[in-house]
Amino acid sequence: MQLSHVDSGIIGVWRWEAAIATLIVTIAVTAFSFSVRPLWPLAPLLVFVGGMLRTWWWPPLSYRYLRFGVDDTGIAIESGVLWRSRIALPRVRIQHTDVSQGPLERRYGIGTLKLYTAGSRHTRIELPGLRHEDAIALRDALLAEGAGSGV
Repeated sequence: MQLSHVDSGIIGVWRWEAAIATLIVTIAVTAFSFSVRPLWPLAPLLVFVGGMLRTWWWPPLSYRYLRFGVDDTGIAIESGVLWRSRIALPRVRIQHTDVSQGPLERRYGIGTLKLYTAGSRHTRIELPGLRHEDAIALRDALLAEGAGSGV
């Protein structure tokens, strides 16, 4: 099975999500730092700089290690920067699927494919970063009648 990367638009989505989270945490730390004078203004500055480094550096790294492949028997997903995992899901284990889009994903034209299985450690497996049309086509292909048995 040949693995390929998801759409690179996911990098932008992840960067916006991390920037928003950094902003919220920086505001909270700033508010807390007003009550603890010795830490002001160092703590909010460190949180902001660390968050912005994470915002810029981590998404391309995560993208580099997020790959997937589909064949007649099912789908395989590899992910993880520090702790890497490979999930192989046979078609016969898939009970139902969803394709979702948040506001940022909609802006970049991508979506997340969610696969639900029966009785396994991972009952919901997500594959973010697919072009929305590709996610819908992949969802339909994985549930197609007469597909491989997965055994």
